[in-house]
This record gives sequence, C-alpha cells and structure tokens, in this order.
Amino acid sequence: MKITYLGHSGFAIEFADRMLVFDYYEGELPPAGKGKRLYVFSSHSHEDHFQEKIFEWEEQGYDVTYILSSDIRPRRSAKKLLSVGPRKSLDLEDMQIKTLRSTDKGVAFFVYVKGKWIYHAGDLNWWHWEEESKAFNEMMKRRYQYEIGRIGDTPVDVAFVPLDPRQEKQYDWGMDYFMKHTDTRCVFPMHMWGDYSVCGRLAASEGAAGYADRFCSIDRPGQVFEVL
Repeated sequence: MKITYLGHSGFAIEFADRMLVFDYYEGELPPAGKGKRLYVFSSHSHEDHFQEKIFEWEEQGYDVTYILSSDIRPRRSAKKLLSVGPRKSLDLEDMQIKTLRSTDKGVAFFVYVKGKWIYHAGDLNWWHWEEESKAFNEMMKRRYQYEIGRIGDTPVDVAFVPLDPRQEKQYDWGMDYFMKHTDTRCVFPMHMWGDYSVCGRLAASEGAAGYADRFCSIDRPGQVFEVL
C-alpha cells in the first residue's frame, strides 16, 4: 500500500488497481490514481470531513464510487453512490465494508480490501473536554470504548485515528485506548489541525512505549508512506 496524507483527516491509499480516499477536506489526489478505480469514503457531514469537491473527480474522468455516511445530504448526484449508516455491513465488489457508530456524528469505516483490514475513525474518538460535565465525559468514554470493543480481535493492518491537540492533556486518550485494545499493526494520527507537534509528543510519552514502533508520525500534508 502507498499511503498519502492529504491533510487533516484525509488519506489516499493506493493499490495496483484502485485507490481509496477517506474524509477528503483539502489537498490533491496522487496523480497515479487517474487510471485506477477510485473509492471515496466520507464519514460524516462536517466540512472538515466532507467536501462537495469530491464529485468533481467523476467529471474529471475517474471511475468513482462514493460511500457516504447517511447523515450526508450531497447537493450533487453521482453515477455510483452508496449511503451507509452506523453498525452496518455491506459487500462492494470484492471489498467488505463495516461501520461503527461515531461518538460525534456519522460513522467510522472498517474496510477489508486485498487481504488487508483498514480502519478510518472519522470522528469516532474519546472526546473528553474539561469544560463539559462529568456526566458528558463519562458518556463519551463509555460510548467510545464500546465501539472499539466491536472490532474484537480482528487484526487491523492500517488505522487512522484522531490525535487532537485541542483536547489538551486528553489529546491522546482515544489513540492510546485504541492501540492498547486492538491488534493494530500500523497507526496514523489525524485530526491534528495542523499541529504536528503532537506526534512527537506522543512518540516520546511513556504511555505509548508499547506501540511507538507502530505509530507513524506525520509532519506535513502530502507526505507519502509505503506500507507492506
């Protein structure tokens, strides 16, 4: 797999015959994807996870299938568009797609393709905010842990998980819980709002010592990674 960080929570994952794009918000698609089948996933309607620009790719000649969370109400149509809600399963050609329920809005995606399981969290995260009530934060904790528990012992080859600096001291709670409660081989941080210093902060933390070698730091949009 060739993985390109597009920006914010957006990633493009290239295989020999296809490219998967998750939560496009900004950036440019890798040029090599023009002759491949393109599968575009949007986890929910927030503008930093869904942009109408994705429908231009069909007009530019891409063979595109759109897989959108059911809370998205696009203003434009497409030849191949699927709407999917939380905790659903569907087969799309030779891929298997499962969804989890977000702790914010929409879904998280779990996709089986080419013998690999790929997880994209969308806004499924352990959202803890100091200004919120104890009851709210406890509810977020319970909901997050329950959804991650639904992954079970399925091995995750590549995961994309929020690491949000706005959460201050709790910035890594979702990432840390995910990595300690799933069998994940490689994880990429996202939803960093351009503050890539949180990558170094996590990598150097004592709590992440058990998975630091599986954590892929990001320092700029357009960065490319090769994952076997």
